[in-house]
Amino acid sequence: SLLTLQLIDELTNTKGNGNREAFGQGLGQFLSGAFGGMGGCTTIGQSLMNIHSGGSTRLSSSVAATFMLLIILVAYPLINLIPVASLAGVMFIVTYFTIEWGSFKIVLAALLPEKVREKRGIYTKVKRSDCIIMLIVVAVTLIFDLAIAVAVGIVCAALVFTWDSTSLIKMERAVSPEGDKVFYTISGALFFGSVKPLMSLFPDPRSEPKDVTVIFENSEIHDWSGMVAIKALHERFENNGATSIVFEKLSVSSHKLMMKSKQLWEGINYYHEEKMDVAADPEITSHMHVESRR
Repeated sequence: SLLTLQLIDELTNTKGNGNREAFGQGLGQFLSGAFGGMGGCTTIGQSLMNIHSGGSTRLSSSVAATFMLLIILVAYPLINLIPVASLAGVMFIVTYFTIEWGSFKIVLAALLPEKVREKRGIYTKVKRSDCIIMLIVVAVTLIFDLAIAVAVGIVCAALVFTWDSTSLIKMERAVSPEGDKVFYTISGALFFGSVKPLMSLFPDPRSEPKDVTVIFENSEIHDWSGMVAIKALHERFENNGATSIVFEKLSVSSHKLMMKSKQLWEGINYYHEEKMDVAADPEITSHMHVESRR
């Protein structure tokens, strides 16, 4: 029902109320079950037919429900006279307006090699993983139903996002002019999938300056694995002779997440305020040697 609401909003340039839709559906299911009926939900096909027939207000849905009730109670003998084959044309129209025909061109562009796309002037390519998810959802819809297909699509998209996020983590290394301080600036999401790539970005701490500052600029800690990675970094530098280890510029949400288990971080200096803004000091920045790794 909520997917149908989103589609109808796009067609009518309106903004529906998802909470009201869910409440109405739940109330209708409850009343239907109380009187021995079978529950239902909004369907895309009938909604599209209604919109393309000019019905775009609440009156159209009320009229449709009223006529459906009349057909079931008194007019079913007349409906039985209509040949089933005559409904095929109606279904073709519903299918025509339901399918997003431009998506076929997008899928084709995603499957073609880059040289072929450039030669043919096709510039509608999206990520191949998106097209694969699209095809999986279509297949699951045909085999099972739309609800299961949506759930499968969400799971697949989440897995792809997790995989892609692991490659977005990066680290920049900067050394002070005196060579006695090192600054590591981390960017990207820090979670279970990016912990191992992040740890591999740090050089051997035995050859690094003993005053260490790790700056979480444009970075966010999302889960327990991310917090454990911070503690592991602290222990790595501490065990190799670091005299000062500070974690700075943690986001407010990341700092709040760590504060909930602050007993685990005793002895670790971490701040969400800007204790030192390296980029703001032109003298330091101009003499720093910066390395970028990802």
